[in-house]
Amino acid sequence: MSDIVHTLALAAMRIANAPADFVPPDAVMAELVSIRLSGAASAESIAAIKKSAVKKGWADIVVTQAQSFQMVSGDRPVATLVTGEATLAPNVPGCFAAVVQGNRVALVPTIGQGEYETTSCDKPVAVGILSPTESVSIGAIFKSYSPNAESLEPVALRWDASANTLTIDAAQSRKASLAGAQSIADMRRAIK
Repeated sequence: MSDIVHTLALAAMRIANAPADFVPPDAVMAELVSIRLSGAASAESIAAIKKSAVKKGWADIVVTQAQSFQMVSGDRPVATLVTGEATLAPNVPGCFAAVVQGNRVALVPTIGQGEYETTSCDKPVAVGILSPTESVSIGAIFKSYSPNAESLEPVALRWDASANTLTIDAAQSRKASLAGAQSIADMRRAIK
């Protein structure tokens, strides 16, 4: 993974230090935009997420396999994105997103606590890459319920590949929510 991060950093430095009219070669641009979702999450990655969630005290962990994928750069898998639902604390149903990179797991609750507290979170219904740079922006749409309504809630996440940290990007999430984003394409338009 460090080779990919190093390549991305070098490419970004070349572009940042270039004259204003410089157009980078296709190979450099390909390195900058090459992280994408491809193929299903492995059983090993799903098991690692479940183990990490149990250590956090979560229960009833259900991975949404249809919204869990390998993250690749070029043709090389670099990490795995896994989403699902769990009981985050007694009587607190919620959803989560996680990234597995080697033997490191970054796990973050999304719907179900804090700013995203709702009565219930059903499951993630869509995930996608919003921005594929070194600090990858990931979009996720979760179905959630309150006592009086059902809604689709967009959550923007930021994955730092070099440290394997995953966090909620509150500002981008708020932008997407206020724009009424109901899909990954809507989220991309909302956060430009």
